[in-house]
Amino acid sequence: MFWNLLGLAKEVNDMNIPSIYSDGYARACAVNREIAMHYVANTMVDDPLADAAFEALSHLDGTKINQIMEVCTNPDAKSHPDTPQALTDFIEALKILPTWFDRDALLPGHMAFYRHLDLFVIGFIVVSLRNFNSLMSKVFFLTGQATTQQGLMVIRQNIRYLSETLMLPSALDPGEQGWKFSLRIRLVHARIRKHLRNSGHWDEAAFGVPISAANMGLASANFSASLIRDVERLGARLNADERFSLMQIWRYASWLIGTPETLLCEGDEAATAELSKIGHLCEPEPDRITTIITNATVQALPQVAKLTDPQKKQAMVNHGYRVARALLGKTLADQYGFPKSSSLAGLSQLRFNYR
Repeated sequence: MFWNLLGLAKEVNDMNIPSIYSDGYARACAVNREIAMHYVANTMVDDPLADAAFEALSHLDGTKINQIMEVCTNPDAKSHPDTPQALTDFIEALKILPTWFDRDALLPGHMAFYRHLDLFVIGFIVVSLRNFNSLMSKVFFLTGQATTQQGLMVIRQNIRYLSETLMLPSALDPGEQGWKFSLRIRLVHARIRKHLRNSGHWDEAAFGVPISAANMGLASANFSASLIRDVERLGARLNADERFSLMQIWRYASWLIGTPETLLCEGDEAATAELSKIGHLCEPEPDRITTIITNATVQALPQVAKLTDPQKKQAMVNHGYRVARALLGKTLADQYGFPKSSSLAGLSQLRFNYR
């Protein structure tokens, strides 16, 4: 075993993998070497189209950027005279639907979402917590998003993305609101990458690219395969057509927000679940930053529900911790510093209430 680990360490150096991934890469290779190698290689990959588009816009103020974006993403509007070519290239590339996109295959997933709306919202919040088990937590911390108020913003933005993605069958069509929102997310990611690269607080040799392709692939895997697993554990009943459809919805949505095709596993649920598993093994274990952000997110739940009564607010936080512990598992919940509780009891109560 010792010699195997030494060999893996040399392999990491040969592949020029960020040093913080070395230990996790060794663990992941013991489970699935091929996926582990592919995952860590993508920690050095950014989003060339979005990065070039934002760079071309970065000298403009926010109001001007919004004006240009509104015109450029509106199919009925004429082109804006100040539109840089890099932005045009970015937008035009996303107007072309992938050859594998099948609109008819998406309908069962949309119907399943409506039928189990409350469970998908709960599952989506838990998936947001799961995604912080990666270097994305460091990104949030370094951009000042580690407070309860920022946790509230994360939940609201993620729920908005959920509704934009799953509620309307045409929401992600070019020119529609979900499509526009996806483009803006990619440009926000590009802005954050530029900020962190210029800040002096992000060492790419150690951490890889900020919001890397690997980060996006892991988040996409969690928002698809992991979300399906979570909502089923909460009590949803999904048939094979609905599961396949949900995977295809997220495959397209993830492609729109910049996840490379090679990390989308062709929308195969089992392969995507394996990517999530191996990706999390590659990522560094949760630290103090992760603990702060995940707890801030749970503490923000009463504000999402607009509760004002102190007892009800505390009850919701306690319930949130129990459900999160049940779905995340004891090990990860402990690493996040979540309070000890009977997670099985919380999950059973949720299932009972849902039935």
